[in-house]
Amino acid sequence: MTKVLVFKLWGDYGHFKKFYTTTSPLTFEFPPPVTVLGIVSAIIGLDKDSYLENFIDPTRCHLAIGLERPVKKVRWTQNLIDTKRNFWKIHNRTQIRTEFLKDPGFKFFFSHKNPEIYDQLKENLMAHKSYYTISLGLSELLADFEFCGEQTITPSTTDEWQSIQSVVPCSALQDDQSIDFEEGKEIFKISYPVEMIPNRVVTRREDVIFERRGLPVTCRVKEVFKTEEGEKIVFF
Repeated sequence: MTKVLVFKLWGDYGHFKKFYTTTSPLTFEFPPPVTVLGIVSAIIGLDKDSYLENFIDPTRCHLAIGLERPVKKVRWTQNLIDTKRNFWKIHNRTQIRTEFLKDPGFKFFFSHKNPEIYDQLKENLMAHKSYYTISLGLSELLADFEFCGEQTITPSTTDEWQSIQSVVPCSALQDDQSIDFEEGKEIFKISYPVEMIPNRVVTRREDVIFERRGLPVTCRVKEVFKTEEGEKIVFF
């Protein structure tokens, strides 16, 4: 892997439901890796029932995620209506307080060893077109994207402290003492679903480190990748 496709994604609102919530749906701070793969599949037109087959081997697909905008959340009550029996005469309503991301923005670094997937994604990103409509978690929360270009990346292994612009999976850290909690930074650790098989069973979850406002995280990692623009990222 020497090249990655870099693109940005944003919208007015987003909702990526946390798997450990109860009655009130809460949202992740950024789309989980398995969700990003779904977005990539929507752009190039892979079938929703089989697209995960193309990403089941983690050695063939690489993804890094960056925060382009600060994480902001809002909550409001949604009226869920029962349309199973009759759409026009609605009697049953359920009010559920739901959490949303406000003005979310993300940056993705993507590579795949299958040239058909890689080249098709590059072509669609350059033309600013997608096969299916792109949304941020829910169909009502539409998203836009921008292609930043194809960049060459350089891997490096070092014991030095690095300023990482992407979110950092804990498995990439050298040890438990490899994070510098700098003054003024808001660093969080959240458990995310990372891998999923075609029948939509999550096979791997992982704690992920990130800075809420999108600032770099200073840490020591096992392997870091540097882009042409000087950004240092870590892949899942």
